[in-house]
Formats: sequence, C-alpha cells, structure tokens
Amino acid sequence: MVLGILDFMFAYWWVLIVESLALAAVVALLALNADRIVGDAPRSLASLRASMGLTLLFMVSAYIFVMLLVIYLLGGFGVAGSTVVLWATILSFILILFQWLLSPLMINIAYRTRPPSTPYEEQLAREAERLARASGIKPPKFVIADVDFPNAFAYGSPLMGNYVAVTRGLLRMLTRDEVVAVIGHEVGHLKHRDVAWILALSIIPLAVYFIGRALIWTGLLGGGGGSERRGSPIYLVAIGAALVAASFLFRFLIAHFNRLREYYADAHSALVTGRPRDLQRALARLHLAYSSNERLVAEAQSNSIASMLFIVTPLIEVNGGFFYDIDSYVDRLKGVRTSALEELFATHPPIPKRLRFLDRVAMRIEL
Repeated sequence: MVLGILDFMFAYWWVLIVESLALAAVVALLALNADRIVGDAPRSLASLRASMGLTLLFMVSAYIFVMLLVIYLLGGFGVAGSTVVLWATILSFILILFQWLLSPLMINIAYRTRPPSTPYEEQLAREAERLARASGIKPPKFVIADVDFPNAFAYGSPLMGNYVAVTRGLLRMLTRDEVVAVIGHEVGHLKHRDVAWILALSIIPLAVYFIGRALIWTGLLGGGGGSERRGSPIYLVAIGAALVAASFLFRFLIAHFNRLREYYADAHSALVTGRPRDLQRALARLHLAYSSNERLVAEAQSNSIASMLFIVTPLIEVNGGFFYDIDSYVDRLKGVRTSALEELFATHPPIPKRLRFLDRVAMRIEL
C-alpha cells in the first residue's frame, strides 16, 4: 500500500516535470518569434478585420484538428476518443455559459456599480444612449463603478442585458469629451459582440486542458487498456501533457484576439464620435496615471475580475490631471517603442500602438 502511494507520487512528480518542460518549450517558441507574432498596429480597418477573421478561423480549425488527432490517437482505448472529446467540450461549454449568464451579477457586486445619481452622470448616461443609437444597437444600462482606479468596461448577458460601466476614478480624471470617447469605445464592444466571442473562444483552451488532464490521470491510474502501445500509461500521459501545453498556446491566441478587438473598439469610438483625438487624450491620461501612481495599480490588481474587459490594462501598463499638457504627451507617447515580448503576454495592446492606430483611423475620417 505504502509502496503503491510512493510509486504514484513519483510518477506524478515526473508528469509535473514533463508538463513544465512542455510549457517552457511553448513559451520559448513564442518568445523567440514575439516580434513576428505581434507586429505593428493595424495599418487600416480592413487589415484589422482580416486579422480578426483569420485568428478566429485559425483557432477553430486548430481546435478541430487537435480533437480529430486525439480521437485518432485514442482509437485503441476501451473508451472511444470521440466520447472523451465530446464530454470535455460539453463540460467546457456549460462552465463558460454559466459564467456568461451570471457575469453581470458578479461584476456589479465586485465593482459596486450603481445607476447615475448626479446631473453630470445622468448627462453621460444620455451620451451613452446617443452613441448606442448612432451605432445601431439597443442602448445599454449605464452605471457607475464605485472604485477609485480609473477605467471603463462593457459587459452583459442575455439574462441581465448589456452594461457600460465607468469608474468613479475615471470621471475624476478625464474631461467630459474624453469620457464620451471612452464610452464610445465600450459601446463598440457591444456593437461588435466581441465579449461573447471571447467567451465562446474560451471553450477551446478549457476543453483541450480538460482532455489533457483526464488523459494524464488515466495514465497515472493505470492506463486505458487497448493495444499494447496505445494502452500504455506513458502513451496516455504523453498525449495529456502535449494537450496541456496546447491549451496554453490557445490562451495566447485568445489574448491576441483580445488585443485586436481593443483596436476595433478604438476605431468604433473614433468613427461614432468623429473625434479620435479625444480617445487619444483619454488613453494617454490613463497611461500617465498608471505609470506614476502605484496605489492605482494595486487597487486595479485587487479588482481584476473584469480585467480583460477594461479599456486599458493596469496590470502591465506602466497622475494624469487636467493641468498636464496632454496633447504634447500624446505626441510623445506615439513615438515610444514597446516590447513585443511584454505585449505577447498582455490582453491589451500597448497604448503607444493604439495611439498610432487612431492616427490612421483619423486619416480615414478626414478623407
């Protein structure tokens, strides 16, 4: 009995080492090609849409290929590989669906959201309604998040409707026109329905991870029967570890898609308001705030439940105020060289690249 437990612990230790090596190989491969993968900001709206479409197509195609490969590799087991794939996908779908349906409730509680209560906040709510109607969508519920760090986010579900939230800190920091530009960005997310797309894509790495974990544990507990080669525990563990590493790679693809959807929402704000400079000022002011105030970064990190939905990501971006020459800062920030490696691990594009992209959108508006 004791020897059996020790054998299991020893085997599991080796599995952890193999998993770590596989993940390290994936990270190293991505890091070596970071410049090629990340690239520059989109050259145009057409190229941005093409990148988003190709990313979606690649992720879905890669998932189908991986699942078919798993079914083939597990063909020698007593439990059909297709059954494992089916149940992992169903379980992932249920978890993501549950998260999607209840996410507004969780976000409202976590960020202490409330309806507008001052004349200024009510004016912004009317602006949100105007921008939504101009975008061709049903106006979302406009709420204020009672937290001090400056940010904004859009979220929703079929059960609870759509929301646009701005934090108390954002209202203190930005001018009215800049807040309206930020609201236009969040309305863009609702217009594009990209929050639902992100959640749908999240099924892929989750399902791949579940299958990998199931195969690892099946291998550790004695294998799956079948042919001598395909039924061996080592064979199962090897496939499982490869799938865990693949799930990590899929997460990078989701982060890449999330960066693209931020550019798309930036473009929507510029087009629907006709004032891309206001969004540039807002982004620059937020960048300035998080780069010089560690307290704001700490508060944002402690309230990260909706971090992928933020207009900026304070977790990686390095005290804006009305008296700072923000236009000079915008122009200076456009020329900042950003790290491709840092961006590869980020859910949002660097603000200097977003500013350069907005310049290209502005050229389209002027035409």
